[in-house]
Amino acid sequence: MNFSSKYVFNCLFFRPWLGVPLGIWVAVSVVYYWWLISRIDVLETENKVIKKQLSVSGIRDFSESDNKYYVPEIPDAVGTLCETVHIALVCMGKCTRIITPMLKSLLHHRQNPVHFHFIVGSGSAQTITKLFDSWDLPDVKYTCYNTENRLSEVRWIPNSHYSGIYALVKLLFPSILPESLKQVIVLDSDLTFLSDIVELWNMFHNMTDDQYIGLVENESNWYSNTETRWPALGRGFNTGVMLLDLYKIRRKIDWTSIWRSTVKENLERLKETTLADQDVINAIIKKYPKILYTINCQYNVQMSMQTLAKSCYGEDVKTVKIIHWNSPSKYNVRIRDSEYFKNIHQSYVNFDGNLLREKLHRCSQNEVVTYKMNHSDLCLSFRAAQRIKLRTHLYYMDYNYINVDSFDVTLVLQLSMDRLQFLERLVKHWDGPLSAAIYLSDCEVTKLESFIRDWSSTLSSRNNIGYHLVFKHDSVHYPVNYLRNIALENVNTPYVFLMDVDFVPMAGLYEHLRTATKLINPYPQKKCLVVPAFETQRYRASPPRYKEELLSRLSTSNSHGDVGQFRAREWPRGHRATNYLKWTTATAPYEIEWQSDYEPYLVVHRTVPKYDTRFSGFGWNKVSHSVELRARGWRAVVLPGAFVVHTPHAPSPDITAFRADPHYRICLALLKQEFMDDLKRKYNVSLEDSKT
Repeated sequence: MNFSSKYVFNCLFFRPWLGVPLGIWVAVSVVYYWWLISRIDVLETENKVIKKQLSVSGIRDFSESDNKYYVPEIPDAVGTLCETVHIALVCMGKCTRIITPMLKSLLHHRQNPVHFHFIVGSGSAQTITKLFDSWDLPDVKYTCYNTENRLSEVRWIPNSHYSGIYALVKLLFPSILPESLKQVIVLDSDLTFLSDIVELWNMFHNMTDDQYIGLVENESNWYSNTETRWPALGRGFNTGVMLLDLYKIRRKIDWTSIWRSTVKENLERLKETTLADQDVINAIIKKYPKILYTINCQYNVQMSMQTLAKSCYGEDVKTVKIIHWNSPSKYNVRIRDSEYFKNIHQSYVNFDGNLLREKLHRCSQNEVVTYKMNHSDLCLSFRAAQRIKLRTHLYYMDYNYINVDSFDVTLVLQLSMDRLQFLERLVKHWDGPLSAAIYLSDCEVTKLESFIRDWSSTLSSRNNIGYHLVFKHDSVHYPVNYLRNIALENVNTPYVFLMDVDFVPMAGLYEHLRTATKLINPYPQKKCLVVPAFETQRYRASPPRYKEELLSRLSTSNSHGDVGQFRAREWPRGHRATNYLKWTTATAPYEIEWQSDYEPYLVVHRTVPKYDTRFSGFGWNKVSHSVELRARGWRAVVLPGAFVVHTPHAPSPDITAFRADPHYRICLALLKQEFMDDLKRKYNVSLEDSKT
């Protein structure tokens, strides 16, 4: 019998006596479910009590063992979500700046574990290693192959490609990559992924025994002129996305002999390669067409000026799988639909890379997926800087500096994006190398590039500035000491000048410091050279550039100048030990005694101890460094002919928010005590006066 709401209504309307048992049934059901819910609460309470009793009696509770849960390994089996996809890229020269948006788009769409094989030079190896180690991505591995010493194998090939010799390195992949690697997807760095890369990986299963190179057809008529172009099959094929079956290549042919003979044959007629490895590989395919596996054009939609890509995807741009910015103009190419694709690319430039740290599947062995934090710790947010890895991209802009001698000095500092104008001002007065760690979000990277390249003639003309990007994390107070360490670790001069960005150096300070280090030779004597800090209270006044000018404007008990000792009113202990009175008349360096809360600006050897990262935000971050120097036995010597000047400015939003935290002073005092206790144990010293 079928019951409907209409049928039930008719029964109740014409037979009202049925409403009584129905009402009783509803009431009993409500009471019964209420009783069940209350019992659940009681059982949970009893469970907590039992767990407490177990912990007190020393009996282990296996439901929450060791605060960690380890998952078993799922095999890297073909066709599963845990099958590893292997990807090879050439990342030499200027690659590291453009590769990040491509990596973010690829990782955003992937489901499988990925192993990147980076062909690198000495500089890019350092950047790639730091980027991936600090990014800490789940189920992502990487291997770097330094190939600087292999470039001679392709340097003999005349080549006019805009990427230079690096564009020929793909020819060496079968001999560079390890024998254990059977198949690999080879990618250019100027791609934007709109699909899962496993779709390409699965195409290896479709290849015949004779096919070991998979490519998308070239989307231009470049190779149609057979008189001036390298030989190609039809329109030729683009090597920006390539499948290489390394196992077949090594087993079936002598790859090195084939590409070398192909180059020599065609150089007799064409004199040089224009598209580098692409010319050579197309000539090989022309000669041996059976080796080619053709990939659908949607997996390499080419944004060149003469592109025929529209014939690939028609009017449906959503069918595109991979965008390839293979024009020398890159993302500024102006062709049909380029703005649409450029917006997608820009979205990955701005994409928060920290979001990619989320775990997708359980593919790793002994992988910690959860852990407990002590949420009762009021200072949890203050300790976060020591626990969380901050994604770091070293040498983001072009850097080229050769150490002058054994006494050369690099200025080391950190800043946030709202202090860029101070960096520009400082660089006008500092001729030497500079290492700057910049704290920013992904969406601020374009702003930084534009400021350096388009808006600041001062910064754009300098190539001795190392820009090291540290990306923001919501759980961390301003990581001031982490930033200082990043800048300090990435210098190539023997000495460093540790300073803040909102100071103006005196005229010729770089040369003055180099001369001072030569005369004093501080490293063997464990000496720190103190550069006295002053400040001016006038917003529009130009800071003094010479000592005579500074002395004439110095505020003393007898005169009211506009220049004074730095923070003499707010924090006199910070610089009092410098002995400013003696400095005004001194003609030779003089040694001083360390005092509590002393935080001078120092010139030291680059092997100086790193800053303690437990001090994040604002408070005792520089002082802790000075205290450790003192504990290690370093001596402080003041330079009588050197100085820097601080100019007034609005307080940073970060410092205002930080000091508004109700736990600020409590946690700072706690961290200071922990730090001092650690120093005492580590160096067996007593620094009682530094606790105040």
